[in-house]
Amino acid sequence: MSRIAIASSARRSLMGWLLAASSVLVLAGCMAPRPGADLPAFGDSVRHTKAIQTYQPGDPVPSLGGAKAAEAIRGYRTPAGGAQQYSPMNTTTSVSLP
Repeated sequence: MSRIAIASSARRSLMGWLLAASSVLVLAGCMAPRPGADLPAFGDSVRHTKAIQTYQPGDPVPSLGGAKAAEAIRGYRTPAGGAQQYSPMNTTTSVSLP
């Protein structure tokens, strides 16, 4: 190899490294010091909802009377829209095997 070819190869290698290093520095300069610091506080509504649904010692406990409990259970068992429930026990299936 000639001296010119070696110098040209070394120059290209050096230029590649300089380009890579400068790219890393430029991209690092764009990074925020605290990622997400400029965003709204997401998750606050979830934390608030969990806090108000969690029993803390000393909180008053609402009573659930018999009529109120029966109405709640009736509401859970009634299908939405007043449609009749599907009962798989009323169907008959026959299977013929070969």
